Amino acid sequence: MRNLAKRKQETLARWRELIVGTMRNTDDLATAFLDRLESVEAYQSGLVDRDGLRDSARESIRLILEAVTAGATTTQLSSLPSDLGRLRARQGIPVEDLVTAVRLDFGIIWSALLWRANSADMAVLALHVDSLWNVVDDYARAVHQSYLEEKAAMAAFTRDEQQTYLAELFGPAGLVPSKIEQIARALKVDADATFRVVVVDPEASQAVHRIANTLAAGGEQLFVLNQSGRVVVLWPAARTPTRGLETQHRQLQDVAGGMVAAVSGLAAVPAAANTAHEIFRTIRPDEHGLTTLTDAWARVTKGRLDDQTDFSAHLLSGLAPITDEERERILETVRAYLATGSVTDTAAQLFCHRNTVLNRLGRFEKLTSLNVTVPDQAALALLALA
Repeated sequence: MRNLAKRKQETLARWRELIVGTMRNTDDLATAFLDRLESVEAYQSGLVDRDGLRDSARESIRLILEAVTAGATTTQLSSLPSDLGRLRARQGIPVEDLVTAVRLDFGIIWSALLWRANSADMAVLALHVDSLWNVVDDYARAVHQSYLEEKAAMAAFTRDEQQTYLAELFGPAGLVPSKIEQIARALKVDADATFRVVVVDPEASQAVHRIANTLAAGGEQLFVLNQSGRVVVLWPAARTPTRGLETQHRQLQDVAGGMVAAVSGLAAVPAAANTAHEIFRTIRPDEHGLTTLTDAWARVTKGRLDDQTDFSAHLLSGLAPITDEERERILETVRAYLATGSVTDTAAQLFCHRNTVLNRLGRFEKLTSLNVTVPDQAALALLALA
């Protein structure tokens, strides 16, 4: 190893001579860079003008060569890596294409060194190639890091802006058609689209925001608004039918929430959120996933009636005098019968004789005046027991 270090030291002057000579041709190297960049799609889409690309290529290559000569990193010599990463983030260059473009610098410079070197210089290049690679690698990491930081800052600004417009949607401004159009433009959605609306518990806020950030990174929309006592989540439905659940729905599968699955137009979202909130209030502690009105209509209706008239307490008041054990057996039988509509199936489900089922249903009718074999009375019992 000492011999290798000694040889590197002995050839350092020639290595620097090759680097300085290459530095004189940065214009040609920038042209070569642009030629190779034609294979990277994002840079051919007009997001960055060609003159700007040429300037940044020339400056980047010169900075890398200066850093190699000085035995330093590019970030120690200039803010260019950070500035370039932030600029490309704002210009909308995908991160994969950015990294590909930055990595081209090594190949461009190495080819120029090979062209300049003579046969005796091959050992010099082999001894010092790692210093060039390390500088390019550090430069690429710095550009990448500043790109990600700028993207994060842009996303935070976008989220804050979205929160403002979502809050307006749920306020008085949401009733004004012209304001709805403005909010739709700000959220980059069609005001007349179909939306999915979900309400979850405030304790799920962090999890839902993480899901929204993950989806945003993949180009999917999921809007989240924290309100008093609830978190509202919404997204535009897919324009074309999808096989299985939409991505947003799949991501929310482990979150307990009330859902209105099809809301016509952005203006109808606040009212749908209130319905989703009512559904959410009926979700039991052991239930997970998104519950729709189809699943919870009985519980929602019962909740509304109970809030206004003590509906279920009044209907079931006749069960109060009996023992807890008898009440539990009767209600278990009534619920099973309401679910199956069959005495035979109920008996099989409860592992008892069909006459036992009939006796318990009769006892329920005597105590509550509800004959569950009669459809309209069965509907009342279904709501009361929801």
